[in-house]
Amino acid sequence: MASRSPRYKMKKTIEKMAHLARLKFPEEELNRFTKKAEHILEYIEILKEIDTTKMEPTSHATFTVNAFREDQVQKFEKPEKIIDIAPVHDHNLFEVPQVIDEA
Repeated sequence: MASRSPRYKMKKTIEKMAHLARLKFPEEELNRFTKKAEHILEYIEILKEIDTTKMEPTSHATFTVNAFREDQVQKFEKPEKIIDIAPVHDHNLFEVPQVIDEA
């Protein structure tokens, strides 16, 4: 059944992620992202074949030294522009669904 092919499942996964991220894009973009995701998964399968038993564990793939910077407060001239594109807001506050249950 073509509708349950790996490509179909990947496409549905991409659609679901886009929905959750509130992103919309045309069908051709969806197909392009689906192909890219398939290529990434294929590459991961290739990486799984590499014998890493003799390699030392690391926390980073590169030797990056502290890449953080100090926070800097910057004035945003028109905050209403951001508020206007929020799906739900109350005056100048974003409303988001509760994600942590009160115990």
